Amino acid sequence: MENERIGLGVIGCGEIAVRTAEGIAAASHARHVMVMDVDAGVAENLGSTHGVPWTTDVAELLANPDVDAVYIAVPHYLHASLTIQALEAGKHVLVEKPIATTLEEADAMIAASQRTGRILSVGFDAQVNPESQRLRQLIADGAIGKVTGTRIVYRGDKPASYWQSGYTGRIQTDWRSSKQKSGGGVMVMNTIHDLNTIRYITGLEVTRIAAEAGTFATPVEVEDFVSATYRYDNGAIGSLEAGSALAGKDPLGEQNRIYGDAGQILLTSPARIFERGADGSGEWRELPARAETKEEGRARVVDGFAKAVLNGAQPPVTGEDGWATLAIVLAAYQSSDEQRTVTIPERITAANA
Repeated sequence: MENERIGLGVIGCGEIAVRTAEGIAAASHARHVMVMDVDAGVAENLGSTHGVPWTTDVAELLANPDVDAVYIAVPHYLHASLTIQALEAGKHVLVEKPIATTLEEADAMIAASQRTGRILSVGFDAQVNPESQRLRQLIADGAIGKVTGTRIVYRGDKPASYWQSGYTGRIQTDWRSSKQKSGGGVMVMNTIHDLNTIRYITGLEVTRIAAEAGTFATPVEVEDFVSATYRYDNGAIGSLEAGSALAGKDPLGEQNRIYGDAGQILLTSPARIFERGADGSGEWRELPARAETKEEGRARVVDGFAKAVLNGAQPPVTGEDGWATLAIVLAAYQSSDEQRTVTIPERITAANA
């Protein structure tokens, strides 16, 4: 497998696809084959950048025999339909987060993967990040004792142009501002990554959540501020605070944390850990790690997926991982809408129905 590469097609050539395309080019086990977007200009641009043909017809890309798998980066409401179409065309799929906008869609995607025997993965990075892997092992080894709590904070100030053209202005579109098309605002756009990271590192699942969300400073349908408290299956308590229109952002830097009854971990880069000794003493120490560019991070995501395809193995991030993080986000939105605590549903599969 050392020199094997899968042929990848890109569906959606907008903002995040540019970075992932650089990751594909840098990956050890994947190569560019073809790109597609309904906007001919951006499709031609990305195809030319990486020296591969482009098209505006998804069926043409899926019919290409050199395309073993596809990376899908389109507006959230299109994730499910295009993923299922690609799986049924015999292609493995790496889809951007969130996996979908509803749990029913996510279920249909997972079912299509199982039915076709093709791999479905989601574009999270914690599962292939060496630092996250090391922190997961430290927690499993009891470095901070039993996990008692977690904290997620995101303080952003997105420009007004973001809602029509993203950060780069590459494509003019209003899907981000639509609740139906995006599935939500800052929580599903941003902190879903953090929820996946902490879920992976701790190995814990959220069981219930109470949240409040609102739109205060942005002329859109989705939330620009959300606060949530949730319980994990081991009894630990998590908190989340996220805003996308916070003037001044955070001069001290966002600091996600994992608390234990014998220490805590600060999810900075590099991460920091406090371990309390038997005598009650202890001190903070850094966990040195090599700085990684965003392109290197995307290359890890692509390679993790590609290795699974080549080996016929489970990918580092499964469809079920995508389902679990989406379930937390949707339960938070439901909690805010209904002004009550919401229990996170368990995923019902054919095996346990």
